[in-house]
Amino acid sequence: MHMATRVLVFTLILTPASAQPPSPYQEVATELAMKIAAALPSAEPAMLSFITIDGADQAGVRQLQTDMARALAARGVRVTETAESASIVRVRVSCLDNLRERACVADMQSAASRQVVAATRPIDPRATRSAPVSLEVQPLFSQRATILDAVVAGDRLVVLEPRSVLRYQRGDTGWQRIDSQPIVTTRVWPRDLRGRVRVDNARIDAFLPGVTCRTAGDGSRLACADEREPWPIAIDNTGVEANRNDFHTPEGLAFFGVAALAADANARWIVAGPTGALLLLDESRGWVATIASGDDVVALTAPCAGPAVLVVSAGRNERPDTLRLFRVLHRQLVPAAAPVELPGRFTALWAAPGATAAIAVVHDASAERYDALQIRIACDR
Repeated sequence: MHMATRVLVFTLILTPASAQPPSPYQEVATELAMKIAAALPSAEPAMLSFITIDGADQAGVRQLQTDMARALAARGVRVTETAESASIVRVRVSCLDNLRERACVADMQSAASRQVVAATRPIDPRATRSAPVSLEVQPLFSQRATILDAVVAGDRLVVLEPRSVLRYQRGDTGWQRIDSQPIVTTRVWPRDLRGRVRVDNARIDAFLPGVTCRTAGDGSRLACADEREPWPIAIDNTGVEANRNDFHTPEGLAFFGVAALAADANARWIVAGPTGALLLLDESRGWVATIASGDDVVALTAPCAGPAVLVVSAGRNERPDTLRLFRVLHRQLVPAAAPVELPGRFTALWAAPGATAAIAVVHDASAERYDALQIRIACDR
């Protein structure tokens, strides 16, 4: 009787019990409660809390709080409102909707251990839902020569090639070239060359393996030095060595791409490692988990979606390369939008300043063309 009373009090605090509609998360709550109960140490009480995630069905999440407490009680888990002892297990639950499914993640922490469990359910396409998000891919620039990176700055476009930096101005008929400045270096480029360009007002910085180039403040006189410098990405790095195409953290960890994460990720960064795995790093840039596969990753955000990560995966067995949008919650990837197939093999993926957009470069071998694509999160209304 003591257990039932405490569960009832907890439920009333979270949400009134009167006239609650059927919860869209009810099935997810049942499965998640089963996994939580199985993972909890025997006879240990649990202290529940709920994190509201942008994009979730908010009314459904409130009802989930009631469903979860009841489901745990039915499985013999004693839910408490306060930390009664040092051995109590704190369970933080967060939920998110995407175009295909509902997902809930429970992060369980005690003084001695930590465990994460998750549950998902497909969404009935006939159900009335709040507006989802999707990936919007727009062609930005195309040419036959190799594109390493492209940056839009107002009505200007800067394109980085292996041997030159090109500037364009938006005109009535598209992009009109202003000038082309050569990259002068004695370096021999690696086979899978990558490069990054940064624009600050008129000034341009270009980063290539073992080479750094900068213009004057007015954008003229590109000067290059055969020296390695850190690249402008989301984590401290030592740049890219000559004849290489991967980064290294100051501690020596190799990676191809990186995105900074929000606090509810329980990690500081996600990186795409050289073996095709997505790794989570802590504040010290140390490995904490391997959570999925992916060939490159950048941050991408929008008001309707919150902070997310964009992952590109190379296709296997003649399948197309694919872009996927995820939220990282409690060290798990939660899909946030339907995947998008790229019109060619991806060769580069870079985040724009502020992570409000990303640039993907693809190579269409049949058309003998490189395409720079601008990617944003679209709020479907």
